[in-house]
Amino acid sequence: MNDGESEVNEASPADALKPSEPLSRERLYEVVWREPMLRIAERLGVSSSYMARVCTELRVPRPQRGYWAQLEVGKAPDKPALPPSRPGDVVVWSVGGTFTTRQPIVARATRSAEVSPIPKFRKPAFDKPHELLVGVKPFFLKTRTNGEDGLLRPFKRLLVDVVVSEATLDSALDFANRLFQSLEAKGHRVCLAPGNTRMRRAEFDVREAAPTTHYYPRPWAPDRSTVTYVGTLPIGLTLFEIAERIEVVYVKGDYIPVRNLTADQLRRYKEPYHWRTHKYYASGRLCLQAYFPDWRAPWTKQWRESKPGQLATLILQVIREVEGITPDLTTRLAEAEKKAEVERIAREEQRQREREEAERARRIKARQEARQDILNAIAGWDQAMRIQAYFAAAEGAIGGLSEAEQQLVSGRLEEARVLIGAVDPLALLKQWKTPDER
Repeated sequence: MNDGESEVNEASPADALKPSEPLSRERLYEVVWREPMLRIAERLGVSSSYMARVCTELRVPRPQRGYWAQLEVGKAPDKPALPPSRPGDVVVWSVGGTFTTRQPIVARATRSAEVSPIPKFRKPAFDKPHELLVGVKPFFLKTRTNGEDGLLRPFKRLLVDVVVSEATLDSALDFANRLFQSLEAKGHRVCLAPGNTRMRRAEFDVREAAPTTHYYPRPWAPDRSTVTYVGTLPIGLTLFEIAERIEVVYVKGDYIPVRNLTADQLRRYKEPYHWRTHKYYASGRLCLQAYFPDWRAPWTKQWRESKPGQLATLILQVIREVEGITPDLTTRLAEAEKKAEVERIAREEQRQREREEAERARRIKARQEARQDILNAIAGWDQAMRIQAYFAAAEGAIGGLSEAEQQLVSGRLEEARVLIGAVDPLALLKQWKTPDER
């Protein structure tokens, strides 16, 4: 390594890294190409593999294995450019931050001229799973005991927003893949909402024609919304299975749909041990809900299946409607932000008026207290002067008394002085504070 390069490493910006300070993706890109990941990780108090995940999260290309040895002999590949951030990307990270990105970005030994840009519009890649759907099925099947509606409640919460039964899981994930790939092909990124944002997931009721007075437990919900970015505007996506009201029979602690029973079971499951009732149960039909995850401009739209498989034919319609609503949402959000700014200014002005009024009240009170204290000081002065005059007059009058009376009066004067204590006419004035000192 030449002297110039050695000087660069000695002045590495990673020296100033602090675990308590947020790290931008531009800053991270700068430091990971200055020195090995292990040194950076040591300064931040984490492992090098953890730092590699941070690079993945912030979409920062990092040196491949062996890069620093190649650099020593002058055979290292060119440093790739930092890709621009996309809508929904995490752009600032702090130690302890969470991760959502699956695909690593590692620099390869290729010339920049050979790298072709990704086209904005392309044919949907239905033959491979979308990034959010890679290997998720086992996590959905690792679920809590199914509720009476049959919908899955996975233990894992960092999952795509899909709420369905086990029987419908495959078809739901297949539709989600087709939808996500179609959105990506139109240039609309689909991802989990960044962890440092507060995106509101719109509520929904899985029940078909649900009664408003009947309690129904809330279905499973992921930790983060699934969103697609139309430009820079996020649109939330929830895919859930509709629950229909059907007849069920009680069998050994569970309610089983009557439609799923065989003829022999129908004959055996009779009252009084096996009673029948009606409950909401997964229907096999899906509903896609799109929504704006900002409470300042509420918007929700649902597309429901009347028979299984219908949603797949509505993907282009869904995309058109989502694209069509974004100008209105953008306008409404801008108006809401403008209104919020006006309200913020009004609140700040009100707080300023309250502060000024409180200051005026404080000054008035300080003047009143200062005036009362000086009056008390004047009264104390008068009392001190009278005490001094009294003792002086008494001492002058002692000379006219007999010797026995002089001894008696002198002793009593000494005791009186001790009882009164030291008299300082200026004591209260010394302690007095002016209005500005209060």
